[in-house]
Amino acid sequence: MMEGSIQPDFVGMSSEYSQEAEQRRLSELANYALVMDEPDPDLDRLVQLVLKMTDSKLGGLSLVDHANVWLKSRMGVEVSCLQREGAFCAHAVESSFDWFEVSDAATDVRFSCNPLVTGDLGVRHYAAATLCSAKGYLIGTLWIMDRQRRKLSEEQILSMKSLAKQVTTLLNLRYRNEITGMSNRATFLHHLGVNLRRPDYNAAMVGFIDLHSFRQFNEIFGRESGNQVLRLMGERLTSWAGGNSLVAHLGGDQFAFSLFGDRESNQTQINLLRNIISAPFSLETVVSYVLHARVGIHYSDHSVNESAAALLDMADKAATSVSACGSTVVHEYVAGALTHSRLLSELHRAISGSSQAGSLMVYYQPQVNFGMGCLVGFEALIRWQHPVRGFVSPGDFIPLAESAGIIRLIDYLVVRQVCAHLRQWLDLGLRPVPVSLNFSRSTLLADDAISVLKHELDTYSLPPGLLEIEVTESQMLENSNKAQMRVTELRALGIRIAIDDFGTGYSNIDVLTRFEFDRLKADRQFVHGVSRNQHTAGLLRLIQGIAAVFNAELLCEGVEDEEDIAWLTQQGATCVQGWYFSKAHAAEDIPALLAGFQNAVKPDIANIRFLLGSA
Repeated sequence: MMEGSIQPDFVGMSSEYSQEAEQRRLSELANYALVMDEPDPDLDRLVQLVLKMTDSKLGGLSLVDHANVWLKSRMGVEVSCLQREGAFCAHAVESSFDWFEVSDAATDVRFSCNPLVTGDLGVRHYAAATLCSAKGYLIGTLWIMDRQRRKLSEEQILSMKSLAKQVTTLLNLRYRNEITGMSNRATFLHHLGVNLRRPDYNAAMVGFIDLHSFRQFNEIFGRESGNQVLRLMGERLTSWAGGNSLVAHLGGDQFAFSLFGDRESNQTQINLLRNIISAPFSLETVVSYVLHARVGIHYSDHSVNESAAALLDMADKAATSVSACGSTVVHEYVAGALTHSRLLSELHRAISGSSQAGSLMVYYQPQVNFGMGCLVGFEALIRWQHPVRGFVSPGDFIPLAESAGIIRLIDYLVVRQVCAHLRQWLDLGLRPVPVSLNFSRSTLLADDAISVLKHELDTYSLPPGLLEIEVTESQMLENSNKAQMRVTELRALGIRIAIDDFGTGYSNIDVLTRFEFDRLKADRQFVHGVSRNQHTAGLLRLIQGIAAVFNAELLCEGVEDEEDIAWLTQQGATCVQGWYFSKAHAAEDIPALLAGFQNAVKPDIANIRFLLGSA
């Protein structure tokens, strides 16, 4: 019936111990994304290699959850999901062994009625190396099938087992945080999105946790102690959340969670969270240390139809709004349902140009090279001037636009305004500098993004190099294949590419090797106060070195004081953006700024500030 190291009495999981082990296995599987939004060429290459080594035509990579077998890569098989009951891969996982092989499925009572056996594929042979997680649970299989009865050689079996370990390593890199092993941001958003789309979904509370003073802990006790604390915090949060909730390590000192159910029960859970986070840590090198956190939460229900990314952004905003952090503080996102709905309605009208809802206008923050005394660019920043509310913060309406699926309308509105302004400045005989645009994830990957950009450039007869699109590490990692293709298309069009917020997320240098870019933007947390913090200074030097390796311009954001300017001067990092030189200006102010720099002869720092209206 069955060949290999499997014993017949391992079929099924009838014992109480096996059921408990299955629950732990499913909990571990929750750290992986089951459904693929797009093919993964790295996984496909491994499957192709297996097929070549075993001289097979059918093969794939599957993950097995409580009800389904999800084919994350497949060759020769059309379906992407199968019912778990009776599936080959399910039996392989249930076996608890690292190898599972069936030489003739047609004569095996467990598989003789399987549609893959009785249907058009006519499968007779199945072989799989199981995928073992870091905690020792079997989560899926690397498998092949054949229409002929056969048995693999020992060499082929060893090769498939070896490749299965590589698959597990690759899956861990894709979906899990390297330090804690928890779900990363992409996996968290994937699972949250799946839950939000469930018909029985009623309400969810999404939380964002930002540990306070963790950087100082690292400086005092070292990175390894810091990593140990992150792992312990992850274990605490996982235990606190329970099996029906989501928990993730977003990177650095930031975690996320989602609780499902009514507000009252979730509030009880939140009350426990404060003590969970602030309980003392005891390590071998640290007798007792207490960390606190800023925790932002946001409630959502079906009536608002918010996206997973927007919910997390709102929770992040709520956490950021907490200024003092002498203890763990929980803050709820302030937009109530009525205000939320009304604001969204008014935003729709503002996008359509209704004067009753005010205007969405582009402001421009200058980017300067103070070493050369010149402007090097502007960043386009959207502002909403409301007739009653005054200026509405982008932090309030951008997540709203994302959750409502209208962020592309705003991004394209910005493109149109920027192109129109650039044409006006050119017609005045001025020499504009490139303008950076912040595209949302959905806009960057939208099918019409390239055509919209090309249309606006053609309409206003603009050189493509006057536009720069900012992309982030997370955008490139979460949708790596499509995002890389899109960046390639943008560069082919002649548009500049900038890597924004580098260092705040994964700091994945491998991402930078996959496409060409013109500028690397160091986030303000690695710039502000750099003259007074050796740790920050070391990180900024590292980022500066990375920019040099890729022959990209380094732009330092968040420059606000003279001490930091002096330090940056010593390092030769003179391309900056920040309030020390200028706030964001309305479009009507820009011609005078451009003319001032065109007429100036290499102005020094004081004169640059004067030209920009800061002195």
